[in-house]
Amino acid sequence: MVQPTPENAKIHALHGLRGVMAWWVVFGHISLAFNWQIPLIDRNTLAVDVFVLLSGFVIAMLIDRKREPYGTYIVRRAFRLFPLYLIVLGISAALLPIQIGAWDSLESTAPNLNRVKLAWDGWHHLTSHMITHIPLAQGLVPKAISSQAPYTIVGQAWSISLEWQFYLIAPLLMWTLAKTRRAPLGLVTVIVLIILSHWFTGAFIGAKIIHFAIGIVTFKLLKREDVPVWGLVSIALTIAAIAKNGAIQVIPLGIWAAVIWSSSRPAHSAGHSFARLFGGSTLFKMGEISYSVYLIHMIPLYASIYFLRDAKLPQDAMQIIVMLITIVTTYLISCVTFRYIEQPCIRFGASVTMQRRA
Repeated sequence: MVQPTPENAKIHALHGLRGVMAWWVVFGHISLAFNWQIPLIDRNTLAVDVFVLLSGFVIAMLIDRKREPYGTYIVRRAFRLFPLYLIVLGISAALLPIQIGAWDSLESTAPNLNRVKLAWDGWHHLTSHMITHIPLAQGLVPKAISSQAPYTIVGQAWSISLEWQFYLIAPLLMWTLAKTRRAPLGLVTVIVLIILSHWFTGAFIGAKIIHFAIGIVTFKLLKREDVPVWGLVSIALTIAAIAKNGAIQVIPLGIWAAVIWSSSRPAHSAGHSFARLFGGSTLFKMGEISYSVYLIHMIPLYASIYFLRDAKLPQDAMQIIVMLITIVTTYLISCVTFRYIEQPCIRFGASVTMQRRA
């Protein structure tokens, strides 16, 4: 591994954090499918909140350092998100009947009944859903038209739509924060998005704009830019996030604060131990494949349920087998897709933008 420096220690720790959050989502979906009722694990949307905080920080850092033209920036971001997503979307659409059969075979809990409903909705209205899903616009569908649109076909991709929306507006937000006189425009943008979120689902950018903003402000603080001002802004945003989403937000915000603080401590100090844990080689590897893990894991989960549903296995044995198949298959496929889809597409996106600038 690269020798620790304050900068790469931070990057490694955040990479590892991303990996842990991806597997939190995986275990949460397994637990919800089998009604294991594991309190914190079942609340896997909290892991998505950490993803959002991470995204705000990382994109702010990328924009600040690279200072690319908007076209270059957004093309590179598109090649990061879309190639693997579109493949998973196509496979998931073809497997909708298997989704229906899998969820319908499980205990009739609220999450499972909702998944059956979502899969049927996706199947009956496949064309209209694909029209919004292909460009990652499912989070822009108003609730009055469909409150289920972001969660059909690839249910967890609602947050990928959210991410794409953030990518589109992040340069504007960073521009407004570059000079004091522009700051009111940034504030108005955030407020308008929050107000608009009333008419949209949780996959709309306004639903999580506060978390994205906390990530951006964290970057500003670590750059030592007007620390008193950005410190007050971070406190205000934290209070707003808790007021908007409840006291449970202390968990993702606390995880975020702990990793950021620890990664900023001297490399060999006791305070750095938390960052050292997340920045270790194993979790760093999990961070590398986290996007694949997040997108892919539902396919082996519902496929294994579907093909084992008539095996007449004891319930506990079937659940353990499904869990093991899901974990192992997700990991192996993610290693392959990271190497042969994600990495080549990232490099291709970089080469395309370099040719355009030449």
